[in-house]
Amino acid sequence: MAKTEIIPQANELCRISKGTKISGVMTSSADVRIDGTFEGTIYTKGKLVIGEAAHVKGKVFCQSCDLWGSVDGEMYIEDLINFKANSNFSGDLRTPKLGIEVSAIFNGSCHIITKEEYSKHLHEIPELSKETPKPAAAPAQGHNAAAK
Repeated sequence: MAKTEIIPQANELCRISKGTKISGVMTSSADVRIDGTFEGTIYTKGKLVIGEAAHVKGKVFCQSCDLWGSVDGEMYIEDLINFKANSNFSGDLRTPKLGIEVSAIFNGSCHIITKEEYSKHLHEIPELSKETPKPAAAPAQGHNAAAK
């Protein structure tokens, strides 16, 4: 019996292209690749790739990360982060596992955490725990509605 392999589809990847600037809160259940500039909070259940020309400022929450560009802020990694050659990180890192290549720049602090601690940090972030807004109520269908 052949083993079924799940292959990610192209539409299951969120990409911020070089030259694009975004600020705010981004949540995704797919993998994310950033080659532009992002300022704010990023949360993905998948892998985050920060390309060579990318700059991220703010808070990052992801399952795993390959960092080629620069990050200034806080990173919370559920599994593994790899700092590639010439990457630049400044801030606070919380991860269970990390790899740092020669010539990567790391300025800040690193805390080795468990997956349970990662989950705890997710619940403490207001941007990620807000309830989604409820739809507006439908207009009244009574006598006054017809008179307008």
